[in-house]
Amino acid sequence: MCEEIREWLGCRFTGAPVSDLGVTPRSPVAVGLTTIRRRGIIRLVWERHGVLGKASQVTRAAFVARGYLVVLLVCALPTFAVEPEERTADMPDSWLVLFNWADPDSIDWVIWYREQWDIPWENLLGVRSSTAEHLADLETVQDEIIGPVRDRLDGHPEFEQQIMGIVLGYGLPGSYGTPLINPSLGGFSIADALQDMYDDEDPPGIWEHQGGQYGINWDCPYVTGADPPWPRLTKATMAEQRYMVARIDAPTLELAKELTLRAKTLADLNHSLFGESVYYDYYDPNLGSSDHEWTWLTWALEASSLADAPWAEFDLDAYDETPLDAFHFSVYRLWGWTAEQLEGPDPGGRVLGFSLNSYGAITVRSTTDYGGCYVPNVLEAGYAAAVGATAEPQCCQSPAPEVVLTALREGWTLGEAYYMSHPYNDHMWVLVGDPFLRLPNWFDEVGGDINTDGMVNLQDLAGFRACLSGPGAASASVCEPFDFDDDGDADLADFAGFQRVFTGGPVTPMTGDFDDDSDVDLTDLESLVNCQTGMEPTVLESGCAVFDFNFDLDVDLEDYGRFQGVFTGSGSPPHGD
Repeated sequence: MCEEIREWLGCRFTGAPVSDLGVTPRSPVAVGLTTIRRRGIIRLVWERHGVLGKASQVTRAAFVARGYLVVLLVCALPTFAVEPEERTADMPDSWLVLFNWADPDSIDWVIWYREQWDIPWENLLGVRSSTAEHLADLETVQDEIIGPVRDRLDGHPEFEQQIMGIVLGYGLPGSYGTPLINPSLGGFSIADALQDMYDDEDPPGIWEHQGGQYGINWDCPYVTGADPPWPRLTKATMAEQRYMVARIDAPTLELAKELTLRAKTLADLNHSLFGESVYYDYYDPNLGSSDHEWTWLTWALEASSLADAPWAEFDLDAYDETPLDAFHFSVYRLWGWTAEQLEGPDPGGRVLGFSLNSYGAITVRSTTDYGGCYVPNVLEAGYAAAVGATAEPQCCQSPAPEVVLTALREGWTLGEAYYMSHPYNDHMWVLVGDPFLRLPNWFDEVGGDINTDGMVNLQDLAGFRACLSGPGAASASVCEPFDFDDDGDADLADFAGFQRVFTGGPVTPMTGDFDDDSDVDLTDLESLVNCQTGMEPTVLESGCAVFDFNFDLDVDLEDYGRFQGVFTGSGSPPHGD
């Protein structure tokens, strides 16, 4: 680890046993070291006093590994090569990750989280904040969270030019202040405050009915009136001093980590939502709009950019099940949410749950407090992310589902998809989930998996070999999963794509038992004769794949020869059973 740190710092360091440095359990630099030694885990320990958060040119960091304290004296943060015009939100060093020094589990989380996405050490920022979910007022938010973030960015302008987003990490508060409507429930979203934190020097101005600041997100196409396709945001095109923000928190540390693991599964090049659905319910008789509909959700249904999305209507109030669920959009139910209601049969990818209701995220750490809020129960039910309100946001001011889905379809990250969908700053909405989540294959079939077994392995490689036609030579229709560049052939350019998605995995040998009666006999031989296709790759008739012993997408004389080797006769199990 020390070599890694020295490499990116380019500065000298000294190392000595802890006892030789006179570090006491209560000294500033030793904050959290007792926990570190007890758990035997390497921890990053920033000494905040006089250093981070105060625009100092010297940063002191302490690492403990196997009883050694390494003190690093660091000059300014390094300069980064990617220009703002080319910087996008999928780059790990485009995000500043916040954690809470006052919570040992938050420290545990940030070390683990850094490793998941290979986030640079300098992109981690520890703050000392309350571990409660709600802070009393904006002044407290500025002192405990916004102030340290601004100090880091203001003190290092070049570093700020790479930051597009902020992760509000595990163990940090999620809301603040006292809304005018139902003041005892929730507050303004800290994530929304961070989104445009440079206009927060003054107390909140008048925000209709609520007493919050009024802010417009000019990167939202619903504000500018821009029609899709929308250009992807870069640091250069993003509004100045605006940031994407996502919160990662949950009822348990384990579940908070699970949100990232779910995001990584969805972001895998071989993962697809093929066969799953986008569930929607945009009507509720109690919704405050004139027609009792979530208008922006109906716009998503009508959007040309989402015309081929697998929409599936359901009735939330009737407790309809939602099998193979990729997305879950609903409206208005406030309380009484349980994970069991949302789990249902045959779970799909469960990317995002989003309900237009009040108070859905006034807590994300309890599935039962306040009678059962939406967000924690959606996460408990297996969704990778959720969008909810931290108080009463008023109907029907919310992020726009059309923008979220369209951006995800483009392969962009959830962090930027949510940010672009949100027309307001300093409001009451929050994305809870990993901002690096993305969907490389949307609802399309995964290329290369010719037998749709969820793997791209040697069996599929044999199929590719049979389909290889060369540049410009049309390949058989069955070979379409191997045409990665959509030019009608299967050539070496497509093989490069095949290599990228290759996963490996066990190959299941073909048995020749067509009728699945636990033997290979004359009845199966008769089926083999009917299944013969010749030597060209083709779409095999139902069940005939059991005779494709060499996985070359046909049933020919070579397969007949191998059939003789597995023939057992009536009543004898196939070889390998």
